[in-house]
Amino acid sequence: MYLWMYTSAPFFFIKFTKRLSEFYPELFEGGGTSSEHQANFSKKWAAYSTIFELANGDLLKFDEVVQQPLEKCLLYLAHRADKIELESLMHKAAMKSFG
Repeated sequence: MYLWMYTSAPFFFIKFTKRLSEFYPELFEGGGTSSEHQANFSKKWAAYSTIFELANGDLLKFDEVVQQPLEKCLLYLAHRADKIELESLMHKAAMKSFG
């Protein structure tokens, strides 16, 4: 009875880790150029990035974020993006005035 556990457990573990590496290749495999990674990042992580941004990168706050209404989250992100863009434009204009 116990012999079965010891002989089948390694096979289960190998199958399990193979599946994990297929689901999360970025954790278990290397390779690819930085431009390939950049091109695929937004496409792959779009929804997750939104939650990550709203939770300020705090995994413990993810559940709180996903319980919020979608429009509230999108409005916040749109405001934040516009604010960052405005600040960037103001910074560039200030740098031009010094140069």
